Amino acid sequence: MKVLFVLLGLFFSWCCQANIVRNADLNFGTIIVADPSVASSVVVSPGGGTSSSGSIHVIKKGHPAELLLESFPAGVYLNISTDLLNDQLAHSNLITEGKLSVTKLHHSARVFTDRDGRARLLIGGTLQSQASAALYVDGQYATTVSVEVSY
Repeated sequence: MKVLFVLLGLFFSWCCQANIVRNADLNFGTIIVADPSVASSVVVSPGGGTSSSGSIHVIKKGHPAELLLESFPAGVYLNISTDLLNDQLAHSNLITEGKLSVTKLHHSARVFTDRDGRARLLIGGTLQSQASAALYVDGQYATTVSVEVSY
């Protein structure tokens, strides 16, 4: 009987390993901060819409992050929570004086799995520039986000 419980435990832990596959990163597109002394923002919605305010101008539209959640039980709600591990974006090559921050992530609080135990999660966000006399250096900026899925 003890062996049966161990085997059942191994089976359930093997068959119930969920996966999160990142199909696309959140991308705010190509932007220009025309006047760094004005606090500005750009928003990418989970549906892919982009808007900007202040002196940020969107030159090339970005897109939301896309995660495929798979190997979950079929027909259940998955609760989603996110956390910005560092809201300040870091330039890929240089130390910059201008500060760009991801101030908010936009996503559904819950997603429903299909009959195969899969769900798609789209995550948008708000990028904000702080009013500063410093210029923003051209290049790619990045930060890290934690995504927690529970059911």
